[in-house]
Order: sequence, then C-alpha cells, then structure tokens
Amino acid sequence: MKSIRKLALIGSLTLALGVPGWAAQKDTHSKANTAATETKSKTARGAMHRANGTITSIDADKLVLNEKVNGKTEDVTIMLNSDTKKPADLKTGDRVSLQWRDENNQKTAISIREMPSKSASKPAKTSTKSKS
Repeated sequence: MKSIRKLALIGSLTLALGVPGWAAQKDTHSKANTAATETKSKTARGAMHRANGTITSIDADKLVLNEKVNGKTEDVTIMLNSDTKKPADLKTGDRVSLQWRDENNQKTAISIREMPSKSASKPAKTSTKSKS
C-alpha cells in the first residue's frame, strides 16, 4: 500500500511539474514561428537596387529608363506609386538616379533624384595660351 502511495505521489509530482514546462516550451515555439514568418515577409520585399540613366518616358504610374548595363543600353520599366519620392518636374530626357526594389515581381521606385545633364557637368574649355 505504501509503495502505491509513493508511486502515485511521484506520478502526480512529475505531472504537476512537467505540464508548466511543456506549456512554456510550446509558447516559445509559437513565438519562434512568428519571428520566422516576419523575417520571410521582410525578405519577400526584395533587396534595394540602384539605377542611373535617361528618362525615355514617364507618366503617373511608371517610368521607362534608358540605362547602360555592361556596355549596352537597354530600356527598363520601373513602376511609380504614391510612396515614391521624386521631384515634381521630371520629364522625358532628364538624367536621373533612382533606387528601386522588387515588389510583387515588379520593379518599384523608392526614390528618384534628378542629375545634372552630361553637357552641363563638363566645364567649358578655355584657351590659356598667351600671345607674344
């Protein structure tokens, strides 16, 4: 009879002390899953990219940029949205530098900066020869 009581006491103590540990372990596991899900959603946005080139066409929701890649020029279409930071007076022919990110399998502009034109960036040559 005493051995049955001891066995019942050991069983109930094991159960009483083991359940909170088991519950805490499950809670930690679900938090880890939440963190892993958040990490996956952040990486789904895609990495930040940069591009420089000349605007071929622009409208309210997209910009076509003529950019030089590996020595070849190619047109790249980049989507614009309400979050895109850009100058108000962009037009065809402007040289720009932009940052973009892949979102939903589309290149979406994050910010656009206007760059000086190539002809304006080079100073005019002046003659320094003195006439004797």
